[in-house]
Amino acid sequence: MISHWSFPKDEKRLPQFAKAGFNTVIATPGELQACREHGWRAILAAPEDEAAKYLEDPIVWGYFVFDEPALKKVPYNTFVKRMEAFHGLDPKRPAYINLNEKDDPEAFIKTLKPRVLSYDYYQWWAKPEPFFPLLEKFRAAALAADIPLLCWVEAVAAAHGPPPADNEAKIRHSVYSALAYGAKGIQWWAWRPESPDCAKINAELKVLGLTLITLHSTDVFHTGPLPPQTRPVPEKFWVQSSTPSLLLGVFQNKEKQDFLLVANRDWQHDHGAELVFDSSITTIATLDKASGKWTDAKLVAKDDRKTLTLPLAKGDGILLRVSNK
Repeated sequence: MISHWSFPKDEKRLPQFAKAGFNTVIATPGELQACREHGWRAILAAPEDEAAKYLEDPIVWGYFVFDEPALKKVPYNTFVKRMEAFHGLDPKRPAYINLNEKDDPEAFIKTLKPRVLSYDYYQWWAKPEPFFPLLEKFRAAALAADIPLLCWVEAVAAAHGPPPADNEAKIRHSVYSALAYGAKGIQWWAWRPESPDCAKINAELKVLGLTLITLHSTDVFHTGPLPPQTRPVPEKFWVQSSTPSLLLGVFQNKEKQDFLLVANRDWQHDHGAELVFDSSITTIATLDKASGKWTDAKLVAKDDRKTLTLPLAKGDGILLRVSNK
């Protein structure tokens, strides 16, 4: 999922938005035709009786219910009947409520039994300190409920005025951190046509998503300095690194093959990230985010271990496929 709150109705901006790489928008029934024309799926904003008319429509991703209930001081039990109605109406697609930092994802899931867990936190508009604790909390809740995690990030790191010079690095940091934590969807607020950064990352998400959507998040580790409420790589884990400010998202596919998303937590500096693998690892392949092709990386033997150095741009990430004995 590469989503946006809505889509521009301005005819001048619509072609630019269409080229920016989104595949899902929040839309009313009257906007579905525009979704069809541009190849977008719709989180349908309509009451249950009207939504029932679109049950067989493949353009519908799910059904919009509410946004940020805790911030608006609306109790979760307020939505029980609507969630049950939508899920009773459609056994496959989700009724969608988005949360934010004030929400309790465990209580939300217990009360409403959602089919996805979506939340927003705009670290560049607010403050970066709770960014990783929130990812930890929402990832844990989504995994416990066995539902996909969706994350909102800002498309422009400044709420007002022109995009800052470091905009791409900052929003890469938000996106690749969320992906390393197992997010199955990136939702943008709010795209601006004068900034091409969102479109660049969306092109990469379309390639990465083909693999990431099939993977299960098994762990997340950080190298120092550790952000609050995060964990270092365990001593005897099969990959180690002394490179600072790395984020290691660990995944497996259905065949129990390991994957590693290595992200640069530093949005101000490029890094040559050195990874050290134990003797059980035979080959490492890297995914090219432009072509979608896997290429075997050059591992250097060092005692009974193997090392790999990856170039990581500011805030960027690389997906690795791991083969072992």
